[in-house]
Amino acid sequence: MINFIMCDDNRYVRDLNEKIISKIAMPYDFNYTVHSFEGYNSGLKKLINKPSDIKIYILDLELPGKSGLDIAREIRKVDWDSIIIILTSHDELELKLLKEKLLILDFISKFDDYENRLKETVNMVINKLDSKKMVNFKSKRELHHVLLNNIYYIYKDNYSDKSIIMTNDNEFPVNESLTNLIKRLDNRFYQTHRACYVNLDKIDSVDFKNSVIYFDNNTSTDYLSRNNKKGLRDRL
Repeated sequence: MINFIMCDDNRYVRDLNEKIISKIAMPYDFNYTVHSFEGYNSGLKKLINKPSDIKIYILDLELPGKSGLDIAREIRKVDWDSIIIILTSHDELELKLLKEKLLILDFISKFDDYENRLKETVNMVINKLDSKKMVNFKSKRELHHVLLNNIYYIYKDNYSDKSIIMTNDNEFPVNESLTNLIKRLDNRFYQTHRACYVNLDKIDSVDFKNSVIYFDNNTSTDYLSRNNKKGLRDRL
């Protein structure tokens, strides 16, 4: 799921941005959601702090209360992976914003071929998504793009005969074999059981005596076999 998160106090601009996103997304086979805000509020704050597959922020620089730059700072406190695009009517501020070192992808003037520039930037982002470390799969007839960093573990469910991809806030049943899925993972994933691979970066602690792996989101799994314990110790 790709989350487009817009924050602009101009309703016309928000509606225009949504039309641009819808038009760009039409030829692609992916699910997306557009979240629209007039300014920084509890809803936007919650979304910033909620782990998600992919987030693309389109922020107006000049907003009542927190500016787009202030919101970008809030984002970077917890998230360095999401993409941030700043809309501005002051080109001379671009250098200042670059010095903030917030990894802003682009600065788009509202008065300089705005629609085409936004289309070009969003198109570039979508075209480059496949080059990021992520896995694509279908679950319940919907196509998902999930960053490897957001996956906690993948296991084979013997009851449903499906592979289950566990993220921080979702559980995706997939009609693919575990053997096929692991070919699309990288070396941060370690096999702890014949039916399970875990993301080593997400492990908080391991109870080797009772064969339980605890993750940093307060979840756990007991898919830890005796034969894989030594290898897991060596990798941690």
